Amino acid sequence: MDIHLNKRITLILTIIVIGATAVLLLHTTKFSIELCLLSCAFIAVVLIRDYILKINLSQMTGNLFIFFQLGLAFVISVLSEDFFAQIYILILIGEFSFYHPKKNAIIFTIVSYASCVLSLWIYRGFPPFSQIYYIVPRVIEYFAIFGISHFAKIAFQQKNQLARDNEQLRIASIELERKAKLQERTRISREIHDSVGHTLTSAITGLQTATHAIGKSHYSLAIEMIDRTKDSILRGLDDVRTSVHLLRENIPGDHFIPELTALLDETRKQTNVQIDYEIDTTMPELTPMIELTIYRALQEGLTNGIRHGSSTFFQFSLTYRAEHIQFILSDNGETSSPIAHGFGLNAMKERVEEVGGKMSISNKHTTNGVKLEITIPFQMKTIGWSEQIV
Repeated sequence: MDIHLNKRITLILTIIVIGATAVLLLHTTKFSIELCLLSCAFIAVVLIRDYILKINLSQMTGNLFIFFQLGLAFVISVLSEDFFAQIYILILIGEFSFYHPKKNAIIFTIVSYASCVLSLWIYRGFPPFSQIYYIVPRVIEYFAIFGISHFAKIAFQQKNQLARDNEQLRIASIELERKAKLQERTRISREIHDSVGHTLTSAITGLQTATHAIGKSHYSLAIEMIDRTKDSILRGLDDVRTSVHLLRENIPGDHFIPELTALLDETRKQTNVQIDYEIDTTMPELTPMIELTIYRALQEGLTNGIRHGSSTFFQFSLTYRAEHIQFILSDNGETSSPIAHGFGLNAMKERVEEVGGKMSISNKHTTNGVKLEITIPFQMKTIGWSEQIV
């Protein structure tokens, strides 16, 4: 239970006990020193229990205190011969029902009611049938207090469970936000790496070609390569801006295959490498994530082949067979064994796995160069009969 709410309820019950004691001593016709001392003793037990020892009523020590108070309430009821003394017993029923299981609370309520009947029998004698009204209403009162306390207990338990669930939801929301931020950072870093890496590799190769042309006094070729490099850098800058601001879901856009061929042709012109490619014209309409994965894989593969392997020839194929997209890029560059997976290859692998695909890269089947293979499962959307009829 909430600590502040528990203190508030304890204070209210203490005030009720003190008020009931004052009313009882003023109302009873059997006032005596013994009754006053016992009533004050009942109050003292409540104060010691709740404010000095701070007993947990759900534990054994709390049970002992409650049963001791029940005995005191029984004696006070007999000595006072007044129904105001029943308030003590009703409060004890409420406390016991709140802190204990329902079965135990019912037993305690029955015992408390039996003490009420016993007290009536002692100071009135067992009432005749005409005075049965002394006993019957007590059953309703006692079990009404039991029911109210039991339902209050359920309400507090539900409130506490709701508070725990809200706390867990808050923690999960914070964790989800943290993961989302991490995914966004990872995504942006991939985009920047892929776009900047390809742009810088093409620019370096173009400038090297221009430098070589200047050395041989081929100024027109040098100017042409510098202009191409400038255009490539400007396009790369736009690509970086797009990646940082995440203005689009994927770089290729609405025309996927033309963007792929444009990337291949531009790389060929900018770096003077030879690229043979074959792209299946029956390629289905892919999701933006798959398009982006293929585009970035091709971009990273070309960049790595030129920068790390000094490749001069690439062969690329993209086909759709048996509900799978097959991506193969091979080159004739120099390779190391085993192939080291840097940031670019790891990012590529993560992209492929995110769309349910598999990636492999090897240099075992060729004397020179690297072979990059990516397989992505993709089921072509079937057109129903209703969609065929226009």
